[in-house]
Amino acid sequence: MENNHKLALYISYYLSRFNDEALKNLGYKSWNEAYEVIGDKLKVKKLSIRNWRDEFDPLFGHRAGWYQRPMSPSRMKVVQALEDLNEQAIRAIVEDILSGTFQNNEEEKNQLLNIIVDDDKRKTDSKFIVRGPTGRLAEEYFINYFKKTKIPIHGDLIDCRDLGVGYDFRVENENNTIFIEVKGLSDIAGGILFTSKEWTVAKKEGYNYYLCIVYNLGEEAEIKFINNPAQKLKPQKNIYTTIQISWSVTQSQLAELNE
Repeated sequence: MENNHKLALYISYYLSRFNDEALKNLGYKSWNEAYEVIGDKLKVKKLSIRNWRDEFDPLFGHRAGWYQRPMSPSRMKVVQALEDLNEQAIRAIVEDILSGTFQNNEEEKNQLLNIIVDDDKRKTDSKFIVRGPTGRLAEEYFINYFKKTKIPIHGDLIDCRDLGVGYDFRVENENNTIFIEVKGLSDIAGGILFTSKEWTVAKKEGYNYYLCIVYNLGEEAEIKFINNPAQKLKPQKNIYTTIQISWSVTQSQLAELNE
């Protein structure tokens, strides 16, 4: 993948995640203007900018036309690198790319480029769907399924999705507490991704931890529970770089203030 295409992926992610807010903050009056200006600056086809933005859309629910397409490794790397940054931080990166600032800062530029892998160098038969509408649909399907069946255990269902605790739901009864992580697939087959937190909790909780996989979402969904997945599954560990932004002030600058 060419370097200007890699940089364009960061911009496309920003446009998708923040949508109209991104358009306004970058000073564009329309999406067509954004595609043309960004494409011209990066020497990339404007249609490519739009298509790459659309590829990220299923994560954020703005335009869901690509929701059944597995996300390629290069796109996943961008998501993983930027997911912990807020709008202002990502916009600063985007503005540096568009202004050409990185031309004078090779270290920053190379950091961004090195994060993205070339898709053709990591061909795989496995399909990994990043959580987005698919994940939310799977969670809602599980909630309804649990209300009807009380599977995998009878008790009170507690929603923990916004707590960042390594599982989506907790079920409590008089004798036990179990933890349930829900993953969704739009097809009848495919792979799943655990975060480091989820896998750590799965290993810690053992037989009190359940993985719930909802297959074939959008058609005739099927649900499967795997008890103690840390014992039964052997996932591959993936280490990726997350972009962090800091601002350094030199000693000479501080000294000038004291003069």
